[in-house]
Amino acid sequence: MFYAVDEVERRRGKAPHELAMINLLLFNLLIGVALLAGSMAEPDSLIHRLKWPAVAVPLVASLAVMVLTWVRAARAQAQGTWFAAAHWRLSARRWRLLLAAYVLSAGVVSLAFVGGDGDTAAFEARIAELPPAMQAMERSKAASQDMGAAIWARIGVVPLLLTVMTLIMLESGALYQAGRGEVPDGVAERLPPPPDLPGYASPAERDAAMAGDQARG
Repeated sequence: MFYAVDEVERRRGKAPHELAMINLLLFNLLIGVALLAGSMAEPDSLIHRLKWPAVAVPLVASLAVMVLTWVRAARAQAQGTWFAAAHWRLSARRWRLLLAAYVLSAGVVSLAFVGGDGDTAAFEARIAELPPAMQAMERSKAASQDMGAAIWARIGVVPLLLTVMTLIMLESGALYQAGRGEVPDGVAERLPPPPDLPGYASPAERDAAMAGDQARG
């Protein structure tokens, strides 16, 4: 539905979706890039050693944005205008989908640690006293495990990236809706507008009603 809200109110409605786009395009894409780069890097490389800090920093920033959105949504519903509160609530509810993707991706990536040996020096010390043929077999086995870990890490990125792409499309649409003074019907049903703010089926119908009100005024 479309509502007769001014440009200032529309900018307030766009704010949560702009914040969401920053979170998705900056922090969450960095998480995916860090996981992919780490899975492709050599075990002794700098990229491999910095993989988890490179994942943790944008992840913490993303979670901070989510918490901020939830706080602002609750505050807007209690103290702000209805149109802005509706859009903050819409954005806040969508973060549950991203949290589910985090859990799923973490579960898949954790399979990379099963049976692995991340300490190369300790591994070499452990096999140092074995016969050369046994050392070669152990190294081959370790290489297979490293390859399996990289594969699991790459698979684990998929649900996260798919969810991020989906949310980018949803938030882009919501940003466009807020700019037109629109609130999705489902949100308006869960958070009804005030009685003095009627909804209209189209922008033309809303603009005609606003023009009529101005003419009578």
